[in-house]
Amino acid sequence: MAPSGTFTVTVHPFESPTPHACAYEAGLANARNALVFIGGLGDGPHTVPYPRAIAKRLEAEPELSYSVFEFRLTSSFSGFGFARLADDVADISALVKYLRSIGKQRVVLLGHSTGCQDCMEYTSPSHDVEPVEGYILQAPVSDRGAVSMEMGESKLDEGLKIAKELIASGRGHERMLPAHLPPSFHATPISASRWYALGATDGEDNYFDPRLPDDVAGPYWKRVDKPILILHSGNDEYVPSSVDKDALVQHWKSLCRPGITSELSGTIPGAGHRVEEPEAEAVLVKAVVKFLQSIR
Repeated sequence: MAPSGTFTVTVHPFESPTPHACAYEAGLANARNALVFIGGLGDGPHTVPYPRAIAKRLEAEPELSYSVFEFRLTSSFSGFGFARLADDVADISALVKYLRSIGKQRVVLLGHSTGCQDCMEYTSPSHDVEPVEGYILQAPVSDRGAVSMEMGESKLDEGLKIAKELIASGRGHERMLPAHLPPSFHATPISASRWYALGATDGEDNYFDPRLPDDVAGPYWKRVDKPILILHSGNDEYVPSSVDKDALVQHWKSLCRPGITSELSGTIPGAGHRVEEPEAEAVLVKAVVKFLQSIR
């Protein structure tokens, strides 16, 4: 289970598109390699507990020589409403560049929730990014599916129609009215452009919708050219119960290049979205460590 109470990190200021950016390193001192945690919507450094559990476990594996980094993106906390995945990619690449400059040999990205979309976006040839050695996707959830659970698909599509009209008229930067959003988004200002990206079938964030046809989803997975571990949460509260998560992971695996997807990929039994259950967290930590051991 993630350590409770106070904890110690090493703070690394670094050059980034996000002003005054800092990364926070936990775990093994003077590690040769870095595991970079990227959170989801509303997250920021230290809002998800399990990276600290991973850092603690990695201290017991000094031969692996990994420490864990968290950092603030432009989209962190309430900033996601007016940011894009492309902004996150620029922030991530800036951190990877910094990590190389201080001698880190291997860098692996660990995405949680929308951090998974960031990892997928990182592989897009449209971005000039610093290379990494691997990817871990934990809770790769479709925002469209999650929002539909909260407000209904028809109501969602009504709001998306308004967002699309605003974008078409050059007003995509304008804030969506709360009446067109689910209650969970009322406290965070969000632009028409970001709302469309999150919720539309053809939105730029929509990597993990189970209903995406293979001719759309296939190219996303085929461009992943480094080892990848895909871990869904067995009891993820943001995934409709109708979705067979094990089958979905296996299907995504089939869309990847041969040998790219870790055999450890699958579903974490009993895990919620953030994997805060002790037994589930232990499964996650073990899988992450085994995956890192496989990267050479």
